[in-house]
Amino acid sequence: MKELQPLTKGQLYASLKNQSEDFYSTVTSALDFTLFGDHSLDEENLSEFLDMLDQETAEKIKAASLQPDEDEDPTIILAENEDSTSLNLVTEDGEGYKIILFDNDINLSGDLFVEDYIVLIVIGNIQAKNVIVNGSLYCTGNLSCNILFGASGNDHKTYFKGNIASVLIAENGHYTVANGNIYSQYLISLHNEIDGKSGRNIEKTILDGSNEADVLNPEILDESGYFDEEAFLNFIRKNTPDTIFK
Repeated sequence: MKELQPLTKGQLYASLKNQSEDFYSTVTSALDFTLFGDHSLDEENLSEFLDMLDQETAEKIKAASLQPDEDEDPTIILAENEDSTSLNLVTEDGEGYKIILFDNDINLSGDLFVEDYIVLIVIGNIQAKNVIVNGSLYCTGNLSCNILFGASGNDHKTYFKGNIASVLIAENGHYTVANGNIYSQYLISLHNEIDGKSGRNIEKTILDGSNEADVLNPEILDESGYFDEEAFLNFIRKNTPDTIFK
């Protein structure tokens, strides 16, 4: 990744304003409540934002909104991707939260990884082998990948204005939404929601509950028979999505 220039909050929001109104509202509402400590939005906008989250996450954000924010604002950068194989977005120790804006498509033959202190905003489409989101990802376009996985951040979100097309889409405490359609062969939803606003088309297996021991490969379960996130991530590096299921 090449860092092109630092941005202010105003410059970032002005750039997002040039996109659709709903994309601008979705991203800025989330950033204001989670990173910028701006709790000045009216009750209606707050209610709409919290309704998109699970109950536990909504309660955390409500509680946080009542506390003074003593942390510094996150770093914001405009960047471009120079690597066609993989993109690993992480922060240095002590760096704090970082918002990264890509004003173009991301096309990778390998994986896209978004660390939990990263908010990635993409003005364009994303194509990659696997997309692993520990932090947050907002994209104006479509996603095409083998696996999309939202990790257990609980207060993080993956949002695509367009469609999601994958072999497997999974979450473990992460809200994942396509404003368009979701097309996938397999779906694993454990602790939050995977939502296709215009439709959710799953061709084969859906795990949408707590019976993972009955459906999933034992290699990605812990000793108690529950989904093991670390084992899952290690497994998909070496195996195809269909082998995740019994």
